[in-house]
Amino acid sequence: MAKGYWVKQVTIQSTDLFIEYIQTVIPWLLSVGGIVIAKDIKQNSDLNEWDGGQLGVVVEFESRAAAQKAFDSSVFQEYIDLRRLSSDLSLSIFG
Repeated sequence: MAKGYWVKQVTIQSTDLFIEYIQTVIPWLLSVGGIVIAKDIKQNSDLNEWDGGQLGVVVEFESRAAAQKAFDSSVFQEYIDLRRLSSDLSLSIFG
């Protein structure tokens, strides 16, 4: 069976939201079978602390169906809705 992938980019404006995203979404992805295989972080400035920027992530799943199921899950949809990330999120599913 072919693997499935998320190619995701999200703009995160605050330090608190960035830390929460890393501490919440990444462990959740692992719990649903996702494996982060690449990441790219572009911060708005050269400061040592997060002051806004973009986080790009490629996540591998066992299949395209598993990738779609994770995206459609109430946990992920509620997370992006509660944090108002939907307008700052670009996510494509391949597989």
